Amino acid sequence: MRSLLVATAAATLLPLGPGAAHASAPESACPAVTAAGTAREAPLPADAERFLRAYCAWGEDTSDIEAYMNLFAEGGALMDSGLDRPLTAVAIRAQITRVTQVVDRYRFVPVDAHASADGRVLFVKARNTGYVGPSRTWVDYVTTHRLVLRGALVAEGRRFWDQSELFRPLEPTLPNLFAGFDTAPTTARGPRHGRPLSPGERARAWNTGDAHRLVDGVRGPLRLTGPGLTAPLTGRAEARAYLERFFSRVHRLDLAPGETVHRGGVTYREWVGTARVSPDGSEPVPMTYGIVERFSRNATGGTDWNLAFETLDLVATQDRIRALRGRIFG
Repeated sequence: MRSLLVATAAATLLPLGPGAAHASAPESACPAVTAAGTAREAPLPADAERFLRAYCAWGEDTSDIEAYMNLFAEGGALMDSGLDRPLTAVAIRAQITRVTQVVDRYRFVPVDAHASADGRVLFVKARNTGYVGPSRTWVDYVTTHRLVLRGALVAEGRRFWDQSELFRPLEPTLPNLFAGFDTAPTTARGPRHGRPLSPGERARAWNTGDAHRLVDGVRGPLRLTGPGLTAPLTGRAEARAYLERFFSRVHRLDLAPGETVHRGGVTYREWVGTARVSPDGSEPVPMTYGIVERFSRNATGGTDWNLAFETLDLVATQDRIRALRGRIFG
């Protein structure tokens, strides 16, 4: 596995995303709470809403280290792709302290959230912005967080994001695994009705690199968004080609279903496990890995399909990744 030291350095750059709320959290504006209140579902469970309001309040003033630490239950832990084991309190505090030193005017804005009916599991999508390094390079990217709450505090969290979105503004020559897809013409949208796959069938499709089955298992017409894309892919052929390029760099996926939340026409599904990656065609190296899929019905009656996963380890060697991080951390 990627060494804990290197993986922790990656995690240090930005918080992995858990958070939980005090009952006394400010009633600050929170896009994720507002969006949940207008979704086709019951309001967020009370603990999940308390968490989100505190999360948003911290995101407006990320320099408040104690506010961040107060988001966690006793023994709370965080996990990210590539880590050998979850981070606990001491490492979490060191991580967020470093963030405030490295990212100027860092803001963390939860924009979408869906919780299980009992409020125990919460998926949050957030926008991250700020200035990095002496050159004050602007970064702006999205992270997805799966949180398991204990009351209104985070007991266990995991972040899913593409680290390339953070580092590419600092080094524009960093490859985009999916270059060219945004400008490719789309074909006909394909059949209006795909056959949904069971969780077991979908797990097998991910683990065997079966792009056709994954795409055919999404009811069409579909709109695919994910790492490396600035516009949705609406053709099924393009969606399959996108996944096939992903599978060309990630090998021996061994993912199992994690948490799933299905509320109001939106489904978040987590896949976690391991993979072997080969950014330069050399012998694949092992790492922990995870994917989150988000499905929702759109205004045209089709399916919006969003993917969250990492591509940095798929396009850069460990030496290059260390050099990128060195530009920020010294």
